[in-house]
Amino acid sequence: MEIGMFEKESGDPKIKNIAELILPDILIDKIYRVCERYGENEDEIREYDAYKIVSSSGNMFLKKACELEAVNYEKYLSQGEFKVPEFFGKTEENGETWILIGAIDGSDLRDMTDEKAIAAAHSIADIQNRFWNNTDTERFDTYLGRIERRNAFIKDEGEIGEAYRIFLERQKTCPRTMSNGDLLEFNAVSHDGQVYIIDWGFGGIMPYSLDLARFIAHATEDRATFPFYMKDEQKLLFLREVYACLNEKPDFEQFIYDVKLAVLNEYVEFIEADEDDDKWYYNHAKKLAKEILRA
Repeated sequence: MEIGMFEKESGDPKIKNIAELILPDILIDKIYRVCERYGENEDEIREYDAYKIVSSSGNMFLKKACELEAVNYEKYLSQGEFKVPEFFGKTEENGETWILIGAIDGSDLRDMTDEKAIAAAHSIADIQNRFWNNTDTERFDTYLGRIERRNAFIKDEGEIGEAYRIFLERQKTCPRTMSNGDLLEFNAVSHDGQVYIIDWGFGGIMPYSLDLARFIAHATEDRATFPFYMKDEQKLLFLREVYACLNEKPDFEQFIYDVKLAVLNEYVEFIEADEDDDKWYYNHAKKLAKEILRA
């Protein structure tokens, strides 16, 4: 049995009704539920509250979402022609939020190329430019509380703790913009030479460096942590392209320093979560901390 994502046809009338509440004129041909087989046993299947809607007006996705994701589409991502799924609307059903968005056919970015790195940089920079120095603090306040707790966890860990305190302080003054909040390679889709950013449930106005750091921190040439392939040269290509596209920005040295600080946060996140059995994150955090402290 093949491990991975797949779709199975659904005849659940509830799903059809929800889609029609959001888009009354939709003509639905088929509905498929998004599933994942995570093991070899027959019952090792996870069914997601996400459905592919095949209609005469194009394919869409209906998904149960957190309120934050709906707000991000309504308040921010619908304000321009960004490389994100088209937002058709939302509805509440028994206290649950459902959103209907456009389906984007393509492959994710777990196998990086120079072309995909450049396209991703353009997609991110377009969004960052539109919302640079946005004053909304709601998402940032939640984030700040989270990293303060993380700092308490790591503060006694020598050079890592010392460098993390620098990261924490920089977050209070770092320019903020619209961020995906979970920009890993499987939350970006390559389609017709463009890269579309999906899954905005952790997004909001946060320091600009966070998405850039998350995008490069877990990708390696030997897929040491996540199944993401990316060369160091492609990481630098991506960062240079983002920087070139930004309308407002710190100087390049500060830009790279901000990204390094945010990469350290990525490493410490996995150390704190006890998801570092082979000490990959710890060893890389220690090396990066030394670089930060020497700067």
